[in-house]
Amino acid sequence: MIRENILKIRSQSSQLNSSSNLRVLHLAGSPVSDFYYHLSTSYAKMTVQPSGVSSYYAVVNPDGFWQLGPSLDQLYEKIFFKDMMAILPPIDVVIPHMFCLPGMTSYRAFFEDVFGVAVVGSNSHCITVVNDKFLTQNLLSASGIEVAKSQLLRQGDTVTIQPPFVVKPRQNNVSMALTLVENHTQMAEALEKGFESHKTLLLEEFIPGEEFSVAVIERNEELYVPPIIEYLFNDDIFIKEFPDNYGIDSEEISTKPSFQSIFPANISKNIFDKLAETAKKVHLILGCRDYSLYTFRIHQETNKIYLVDISLLWSFNQKSTISQMIVKDGEILENLALELWNYAFKRKFMN
Repeated sequence: MIRENILKIRSQSSQLNSSSNLRVLHLAGSPVSDFYYHLSTSYAKMTVQPSGVSSYYAVVNPDGFWQLGPSLDQLYEKIFFKDMMAILPPIDVVIPHMFCLPGMTSYRAFFEDVFGVAVVGSNSHCITVVNDKFLTQNLLSASGIEVAKSQLLRQGDTVTIQPPFVVKPRQNNVSMALTLVENHTQMAEALEKGFESHKTLLLEEFIPGEEFSVAVIERNEELYVPPIIEYLFNDDIFIKEFPDNYGIDSEEISTKPSFQSIFPANISKNIFDKLAETAKKVHLILGCRDYSLYTFRIHQETNKIYLVDISLLWSFNQKSTISQMIVKDGEILENLALELWNYAFKRKFMN
């Protein structure tokens, strides 16, 4: 059976090699956990398929084995990584759909820096910095971006920051172990929850005020900001927690967040411009590439714009936040996806 599948893959390789279409490899799964595996494949399964693209899939399982196939519903037997690379069809560009730390960093670095294939999105060096929330805060603060005051906390450390504050993992790409501490009585439970899965936590001053999502997309050597989303919270919900950002039910994505939104945001042109310019500045400071997504809060008393979160993963499906933004602006998702994928491929020959 394995030999038969290898022959099928080689046959598909021949077809891809002779195709004039852009040959795209969708990189999905996770070697870390079932959670990250299902999160990744759920998003990858919904990715648009633009005309002029030939897609192929490479999926890593939590047991470390890999699978190849023409679709996520048609993956062949599990094989070792070295065997997978030996029979991988010819590809022009990689679209990463991995949320775990190795998927966001090591695998991107391998395909781009070692294997020499163009990768859509920010490179592994940028993502390594952004994944460290404490390091990112210090870097941006030194560059004039407003960020919340924070404290790095390890087991046994004394909490010096005063409530209200948000408990976050220092390094994580999804909003897990994210808890708002409004008073001292809630502190012990929130810290216990955080330390269950993370050795180091970030205690971040809570910024009261309106919250916005702002995307930056590189187009025609300019930074384009599509319509902004405003989030509405009630007396019981003050922050977006998992699964609001990445909710999944078994292997499917939940699309019912526990908060409401105004889209496009009900803001003046002046506020839009300030948010857009701040987002562009952050994009450039961090060395982001192709696209980026930011969460800002405008302090209800000082009106200062604070950066509270960064996301550098876009799976190019209809449910993704950036996708919804560009569609709201009248763009066709498939066309913009193909534009960015083609640019990533051409970028390989510019450097």
